[in-house]
Amino acid sequence: MLAIRTIARPVTALAMSLGLISASAVTLSPQASAASGCSGSRVESRAVKNNSGTTLAWLNVYWDGTYNCAEVQSSGATWGTSKKMGVSIQSCPLSSKGQNGCNAIAFDGDSGTFKYYAGPVRVNGVGKCVAASGEVVMPGDPYVHQAFTSPFVGHC
Repeated sequence: MLAIRTIARPVTALAMSLGLISASAVTLSPQASAASGCSGSRVESRAVKNNSGTTLAWLNVYWDGTYNCAEVQSSGATWGTSKKMGVSIQSCPLSSKGQNGCNAIAFDGDSGTFKYYAGPVRVNGVGKCVAASGEVVMPGDPYVHQAFTSPFVGHC
């Protein structure tokens, strides 16, 4: 299954792409672990990689028994570097499990220019499935690098 995609589009489309994703997204560095704003247990972690295969950040999804939470946390050389980042999470009906999209019941997103992480974003996950996505655009790079939960609607 392909969980990581790199899409060419203008850098200014970052915030807009989070909205489009909601309608249709291992280990952490020690610094990233300390910066986490999500509670609960990490249930998934996906690398956000550039075209060369370098990990720019991690999309991390957590479950605390009531809420699912997601963050995109910088990694390695990108830690502390100002860059455009975004994260979104949505809750979906249980019937959407394993699908590439759903009619979202709830949505939360965060995007902007950050040095360490985007998020946390949360949705109630009780009796629902969730899907999350994260993206990073490095300065001077025309690509939006993305990671998605796999399958996209997979945590139920």
